[in-house]
Amino acid sequence: MSHSNLTSQQILARELEIRIQRNPRYSLRQFAKSLGMSHTVLSLVLSGKRPLSTNAAIKITEKLALSPEEVQVLMNSHPKKQIQKKIESYTSVDLETFELISNWIHYAILSLFETADAVFDHVWVANRLNISKADAKDALARLVKLELLAETNGRWRQTGKSIKVENTISTAFTRNFHRQLLDKALHSLDNDPIETRNFSSMTMAIDPKHMDYAIERIRDFRRQLTAELEAKGAPQEVYNLTVQMYPVSSRGSL
Repeated sequence: MSHSNLTSQQILARELEIRIQRNPRYSLRQFAKSLGMSHTVLSLVLSGKRPLSTNAAIKITEKLALSPEEVQVLMNSHPKKQIQKKIESYTSVDLETFELISNWIHYAILSLFETADAVFDHVWVANRLNISKADAKDALARLVKLELLAETNGRWRQTGKSIKVENTISTAFTRNFHRQLLDKALHSLDNDPIETRNFSSMTMAIDPKHMDYAIERIRDFRRQLTAELEAKGAPQEVYNLTVQMYPVSSRGSL
């Protein structure tokens, strides 16, 4: 279905269907809570009996990993200045940038070109990352277009250029990226030899007000370990270091 035929109702229904496929016990009430909406209101929106309010539309664009076109679909019936500003901030992130920050393949390719035997060939990239040739070809073209990958002295390398987008946009778009990495981790857990991977966890009781401290320490650890490993010998394979820290308890309505 083309984006021109999509409605906000269909976008929400599709997202709910995806979540139910992941977890058959997932409910409309949970979906509404994740969007910051009343489940009654969401039910009316999904049934076509009530349009999205301005505030609800803004919340949804910040909660879901929507493409710029989907954001426009969601916002089209709200010409107010607040909505228009949000549309402009999303559409300023073009499709190429959206694809970049929402798909793990691009970052893996950039790292792959730090290995000594890297070849600028989509078939080689596809085989090394176990992805389709079409995806590899598209990603290579995108990285070159965004000037993140360039040829220097006969060798293709990362340029070091940064892509910066508004924080709320980045947060929404990168949800898909992190879901992809979690899926990759599950695949590794089931398929990669134990000597080539490491999975560990720690459950603790903490004061949530110290989360900023924890995030800072995790960030420092990631950067330090990455720098140390990249400096040890010649890079041969691409690895992903993924760290999650999240609450498993809740006071609910107490």
